Amino acid sequence: MNDLRTLGARTESLQQFIKYLLVGGLNTLISAAIIFAVQAAGARPVVANLSGYAIGVAISYALNSKYTFRTAVSRYTAIRFLLVLLIAYLANLATMLAVLHVTHAPYIAQLCGIPVYVIVGFLGNRYWAMRERAG
Repeated sequence: MNDLRTLGARTESLQQFIKYLLVGGLNTLISAAIIFAVQAAGARPVVANLSGYAIGVAISYALNSKYTFRTAVSRYTAIRFLLVLLIAYLANLATMLAVLHVTHAPYIAQLCGIPVYVIVGFLGNRYWAMRERAG
């Protein structure tokens, strides 16, 4: 019986991870489109980038809370979601800098940071940010 529960939990985790990747891919496309559109409208690159990322974070939170983790939208989960994004970014940055230091290959270093960001983000959201509050 425990084997079935373990298998069920693993299947659920895998399904959530796949949904998380799909939401991330869609979010990346939408954010990039917003960045390019705002920049094409005459905004400076930093403003366009900030606009795209701000909207992207909001979309990511909405889709992941509803679709991936099926958690109610609340201030509590939103703050935790933002903290997870920050931690995932810092893990990405640390990985990128470490690989850059060892390889002196900036493109490889950037690529190495991406899976770290995704995995830290997923685990942080699954096990902390998007968990329902007890009591």
